[in-house]
Amino acid sequence: MKSIRWKALIITSIVCLLPILFGMAMWDKLPDAIAIHFDINNNPDNFAGKGFAVFGLPCMMVILQWICCITADINIKKHGRRIKLDEVTRWIIPVMCVILYFVTLGYSLGWELDIRRVAVGIVGVMLLVTGNYLPKLDYVKNYNLTTEQARKINRFLGFETAIMGVLFIGSIFLPPVASIVCLCLLVPYIIIGVLYGIKVGRSEK
Repeated sequence: MKSIRWKALIITSIVCLLPILFGMAMWDKLPDAIAIHFDINNNPDNFAGKGFAVFGLPCMMVILQWICCITADINIKKHGRRIKLDEVTRWIIPVMCVILYFVTLGYSLGWELDIRRVAVGIVGVMLLVTGNYLPKLDYVKNYNLTTEQARKINRFLGFETAIMGVLFIGSIFLPPVASIVCLCLLVPYIIIGVLYGIKVGRSEK
């Protein structure tokens, strides 16, 4: 367990749990049933009890954060650390937890929010940031790739991911169907990335 970055894990977990203070402060103003899922037209289609929304959701995000971080640290021990991307990805869940927590409770408190735009915007920013960092990754050994092959794949995936991020962000200014189209494009996006990686890996050996 020496390979686990406990300090970073504890700090990010605390960030995930901090919004609970807001939920406790707003407890009396929150309805007993809180919308936790919405359709593409911003209509709530799934509800949870107030206790689960205020306390349960952040705790679930902390569990997910522990699983992701510990898995990443174990992988880093085997293959080496990609410092820039590692720092970014380690904060994705905490940032999402804070934003989605306030959005979820805010909607129940009567705030004027477009859930579709918020959710799609978050995904778009994540893709854009990830796409920006992928070409800058240091080469990691043990993946049966040469340095040049790894760089080519990273550049392609970065370009492809950044384009997806721009499309997602752009869709928030368009009718809901545009966001649905972007979600559907994730399938060919993944397939194209995998096929390109296979092609580069085979062609230059």
